[in-house]
Amino acid sequence: MNDGQSRAPVPDYAEKKSTKVRIFTPAGVVEGLYHHPPGVRLSDSLRNSATAERYMMLTDVTVRPLDGGGDPDAVPHTAPFILISSAHANMIVPLEDASG
Repeated sequence: MNDGQSRAPVPDYAEKKSTKVRIFTPAGVVEGLYHHPPGVRLSDSLRNSATAERYMMLTDVTVRPLDGGGDPDAVPHTAPFILISSAHANMIVPLEDASG
C-alpha cells in the first residue's frame, strides 16, 4: 500500500434530504420530516420503504387524532421522532422540501 496516495475523506454520516410529509393512519394524522437519499424521488423512497421496511421514521413530529372527538383547542402531541408501521400508512402527502 502506498502511503503517498491521498484518499477522499469518509463522512461520519450518510447524506440525506428531508421532505415534510403528512401521513394518515387509522389512529390519526402525523406530520414530520421524512429523510431519504438526495437525488431519489420521494415516491421512489417511500415505495422502497413500504416494501422493504416495516417502519418509516419521521423526525420533528406532530400527531393529531383522526376522530376529532377530543377538545378542538387541545394541543397536538409532538415528538423528536416517531416510527410508523408501513402497513398503517393509508395516505402520504408531501408538504414541502426542507433543507437537510
